[in-house]
Amino acid sequence: MAENSGLPILDKALDEANFYLKQSLPPWNEASGLQRLIIFFFKLAIILPVLILIGIIIAGYSLYIIFYVYPLVSSTSDSPDLYFWHSNSEKFTAELRGWVCFGLSSWNLFWLCISVYRAMMTSPGEVPNTSTWEITSINKEVSESTPLTTENRKDGGIRICVHCNLKKPDRCHHCKQCGKCCLKMDHHCNWIANCVGYYNYKYFYLTIFYGASAMAIFIATFWESVVVALYDKETSNSMSFIIVLTYSLMTMLGVTIIAFCIFHTWMIANNYTSIEFCEKRRFKVPGYEKSPYSISTIENFKEALGQNPLLWYFPFESRGKEDKGLYFKSKKY
Repeated sequence: MAENSGLPILDKALDEANFYLKQSLPPWNEASGLQRLIIFFFKLAIILPVLILIGIIIAGYSLYIIFYVYPLVSSTSDSPDLYFWHSNSEKFTAELRGWVCFGLSSWNLFWLCISVYRAMMTSPGEVPNTSTWEITSINKEVSESTPLTTENRKDGGIRICVHCNLKKPDRCHHCKQCGKCCLKMDHHCNWIANCVGYYNYKYFYLTIFYGASAMAIFIATFWESVVVALYDKETSNSMSFIIVLTYSLMTMLGVTIIAFCIFHTWMIANNYTSIEFCEKRRFKVPGYEKSPYSISTIENFKEALGQNPLLWYFPFESRGKEDKGLYFKSKKY
């Protein structure tokens, strides 16, 4: 399980490219000139969604400041009457609204950028290469040294990964694109070029949370610029087209991100990962009508976002030292 960016064709192409890159091409320092060129284009294809994400963030914020905030806070007296102020008090109210929107959008942008960076650069967590998780015999029966797990094979044995040659903790899955087993794997996200798992799920969630917040502000306010662009005779047709197109695209993207954020908030509250929801709950696997790992809503949020509620919505680590992503409380144990 390694795909869930919302674009299955892109996921499949990147999966195959990454597999070919790792299996069929030598390391960079051993590659020929042609092979290095192929590696370069494969790497570019893998990082392309990240560049698109960064471009959307920069473009969206810039267009919002240029076409909405600046006209509100500008001191020029030739602003169109369609901006709805005809007195000093109305102008003051408009300026205040502009500065408030500027502050809120900049606040979201600041934390969004940090969240994206940390989601990209933080490892989701790997199975430790210790005696507890090493495979000594695939057919060995459960013994005292075998970790107790909620998820087991059909024969009752602990799950194993033939690629990593290690036993699998609960909620751990092998990612083909990353080439490793990821702890509490949620999905592989091509938009951050990384797996989303135990140690970076919080940063991924905050990425969509601050993205959704920024989009909500954009949708709720930028329509004023659309009205001005459509009815102000001094606005050129090309400029009107750009403003209307921007609002239309950002609204469609915003609705998607807001829905995605609501979905992940619901999954946190019910202690599901995307894999568990899509592969087990949706297909009515016994025991997953309600997550076997769900203790209570507050405890579920603590597991995902950290023990300190005051730090839940800031991209800082707030887990206890004992939290390693290898064992989870469940109804079974």
